[in-house]
Amino acid sequence: MTAEQIYILGMTQLALVFFLACYRLRGQPQTAGSLVFLQLAFLADTISWLFYLWPESVAAVVLSNVFSCVNLWLIAAFAIRRSALKLPLFWLGSGFLLHAFWYSYFAVVKQQHFVWHGQTVATLVVLVPVILLMLWHKPERTRSDFWFALTLMVWVLVVLIRSLLLLLAPDWLLSGQLVTQAIWPGVMAAYAVFALTGYLEESQLQLKGEATHDPLTALLNRRGFSEAVNAKLTVLATQQRPAALLMMDLDYFKQINDQFGHDMGDEVLIAVANTLQQQLKPTQLLARFGGEEFLLFLPEHNAAQAQSVAQQLMLAMAALKVPQLPASGRSLSLSIGIAIFGPDYDLSHQLKNADLAMYQAKQNGRCRVELAAG
Repeated sequence: MTAEQIYILGMTQLALVFFLACYRLRGQPQTAGSLVFLQLAFLADTISWLFYLWPESVAAVVLSNVFSCVNLWLIAAFAIRRSALKLPLFWLGSGFLLHAFWYSYFAVVKQQHFVWHGQTVATLVVLVPVILLMLWHKPERTRSDFWFALTLMVWVLVVLIRSLLLLLAPDWLLSGQLVTQAIWPGVMAAYAVFALTGYLEESQLQLKGEATHDPLTALLNRRGFSEAVNAKLTVLATQQRPAALLMMDLDYFKQINDQFGHDMGDEVLIAVANTLQQQLKPTQLLARFGGEEFLLFLPEHNAAQAQSVAQQLMLAMAALKVPQLPASGRSLSLSIGIAIFGPDYDLSHQLKNADLAMYQAKQNGRCRVELAAG
C-alpha cells in the first residue's frame, strides 16, 4: 500500500468515526433538525475518500468529487438549521449543482488549476456565511460554536493560500499541496469535534437552566435565586451598600385553584410572573419561591426605595386582567413583606424576616406592604 493510499484510508476512517459518533447525540431536543445534516456531511466525506481508493476512472473521479461537494453544502445546511433558520433549498441545490459540475468536469479533463480555484470560490461562498451564522446569529452560542467557526476560518485560509500559490508561485505548488494535506486532517477533526461538543455544551446549559429555573414561570427558582443573590451580596457587604428583599404572596390564590382548577391557577401564576417581571430592571432579581410566593431582590435599595417598588408592583397587579379567569375572580392582589440588608447580609436570616413581614401583611388585611422590624 502506498503512502497516498494510507493517507486516504486514514481520512476515510476519520470521517467514518465522526459519522458514527453522531448516533451518540441522536434523540436530544437540541439536535432536532440539524444533526442529520452534520451526519450526512460526514457520510458524504467518507464516501468521497473511499472513491480515491478505486482504480482511476471517470466514474470514480466524478463520484468522489460529487460527494466532496455534498459534504461542503451539507455543512452549510447544518449551520443554517443550527441558527434556527429555514433552509433555502433552491439556493443550496443550485449552488451544489454548479459546484459539482465545475469540480467534476475540470477533474475529468485534468485541468487541476481550475479545480482548485473552483474549490476556493465554492469554499468562500459556502463557509463565510456559515462562519457569520455561527458567530452572530446562532441562538445560545457556546464556546464550541466559536471554535467551530474558527476552524472553518482556517479551512478558508488554507484553500486561499493554495490558490495564491498557484497564481503567484506555481513552482511551489507541490509544496502547497503537501501543506494542505498535512493541515487537512487536523482541520477536519477540529470542526467535527467542535460541532459535536457544541451539542454537549447546549445540553449542559439546558440542565443548568432546569436546575436553577422554575419550569412553569421560567423565573429563577430557590436554588437559582440563592446563587445569584449571594454572589451580589458578597460585593454589597464589602462596600456596605444596602439591598432589599421582598417576599410576595398572591392573595386568595387557593380560592382560584379550588373554584376554577389548577390549570387556571397555573395560567394565573404565569400572568403574575410576567407582569412582575415587566415592572423590573435587569439588575433586579425575581424568583418563584414556591406555590404562589415570589421573591424579589433589589440591590442598592433602601427601605423607602423598596417600599416604592412594592407599591408599583401592587398597582400593576391590581391592573392585571387574566382573560381566562372568570370576571368574578379576576381581581388579584399581593401581600408583601420587606427585609433590608445591612449590616446583616445573611440571606437565610433576611428570608425569615421578609417572610414574617409578609405574614404580618396578611394578618393586617392583605393587599398591603409591611417592613420587617430591625
